[in-house]
Amino acid sequence: MTRRARRFIERPTMSVITVKRTVMRRTPYRRSLVLRSFRGLTRSYFASEKSWEFAVEALLFAIIAAISAWPIFALVDVLNQFLQRTAS
Repeated sequence: MTRRARRFIERPTMSVITVKRTVMRRTPYRRSLVLRSFRGLTRSYFASEKSWEFAVEALLFAIIAAISAWPIFALVDVLNQFLQRTAS
């Protein structure tokens, strides 16, 4: 070990830090204010949205859902045909 390393080890360089935290309980009145502010935030956000943008997004979602559901309906049809052939 070098002289420099020994000095570093002999002197403690870390100190203890104590953090005190106060816990405040919310009253029902205070909680309702928080909800009101969240509602106000969402209202202002959706008020700035344009209705045609929502319509386009809803249409795209419907198209994607229909494309995703098509294989499931095809599977049900094939299973129905299979079960009818095996029953007879």
